Amino acid sequence: MVAVDDRGIPLTLDGIPQRMVSLVPSLTETLVDLGAEDRIVGLTKFCVKPDHLRRERTRIGGTKGVNLGAIMDLQPDLVLANLEENDAQDVMALEIAGIPCWVCDVRSVERAFQLLADLGHLVGCAEKGEEMALEVRASWTRGQASFSPPFQKVAYAVWRSPWMWAGSDAYIQDVLRWWGWSPWPETSRYPERTIDDVSAAGVEGVLLPSEPFPFKEMHLEEVGDLPAHLVDGEMFSWYGSRMVHVPAYFEGWDFKV
Repeated sequence: MVAVDDRGIPLTLDGIPQRMVSLVPSLTETLVDLGAEDRIVGLTKFCVKPDHLRRERTRIGGTKGVNLGAIMDLQPDLVLANLEENDAQDVMALEIAGIPCWVCDVRSVERAFQLLADLGHLVGCAEKGEEMALEVRASWTRGQASFSPPFQKVAYAVWRSPWMWAGSDAYIQDVLRWWGWSPWPETSRYPERTIDDVSAAGVEGVLLPSEPFPFKEMHLEEVGDLPAHLVDGEMFSWYGSRMVHVPAYFEGWDFKV
């Protein structure tokens, strides 16, 4: 089997992968939901869905600076990684060692839909992947037609001290656009901006997610006079099978995690 990842790099697999290592929490959950749980041999300490898997499989560190020796000892026939979440040097080291690596780069909702099907084909669960992709697209489209945000111009924080925000090329911003918001800032990546900058830009509301920085009630007052909501970060940043749960989350508009 020959597959091409989001870097445009082809990789040749000797049949359906039987020993997989996932370096991306959302992909780990997706592999399980596709029906490939028994073929996952390694994962990161942040792969918390499903929780039992961390106790039953080898943990190879975090998403950054993974334990390359531990991965190689597992002798995987496929490693799943993400261009942004994982270190390129780690992926390169694994590839030099002869371990096939499939690297995704999800910056848009459309790519996230297609990824479900692509991943299903990659790991021998094509029918389930196609089915999941159709289900998610249909439910997101229905939800998009009925959901109306309580405010339009929004800023989504990813860190504090310093304050950092989801930028224009982040998957998070495309999720916000899909659900009817006008996200700020128009700068790429994850720019640092003060709360004063946010206010001056005419932002109407701020979303404080549960991850990567674990925002709590006590942080709501730090955004000054701007309306702020605590949100479940997985609903905005996890592509993959977690997307199945997003429409119900928005339908309830219960933004307190």
